[in-house]
Amino acid sequence: MRSLIKKMMVSTSAATLLGAGVVMGAAPVQAQYSQPGCSAHAVDNTSAYSQCHRQVRHQVRIECRHWWAWFGSSWATYERRGNVAWDGQRSWASCDFPGTLQRWEVDTYWW
Repeated sequence: MRSLIKKMMVSTSAATLLGAGVVMGAAPVQAQYSQPGCSAHAVDNTSAYSQCHRQVRHQVRIECRHWWAWFGSSWATYERRGNVAWDGQRSWASCDFPGTLQRWEVDTYWW
């Protein structure tokens, strides 16, 4: 009886550690920015903002993972864009669920 309980405890512990490793191992991609003088920054792995130090219109674009994607669906992402900002102003965008930010970058517009 004790060996059965030990086997169940070991199996449960191993499954828990593997599951936590899958969730924690999915690190977000680093920021990618297209224009010199522009940058994008993640905030708490939930939102991001962009800022340009030139006279250009810009917008932050983020990709978030759905909350149910933690359970094995890696394709379940959605895109969100921030407000269009000018010059030194910031463009912000946030994911629906904390900790689901995957990618963030700056889009610039010359009009």
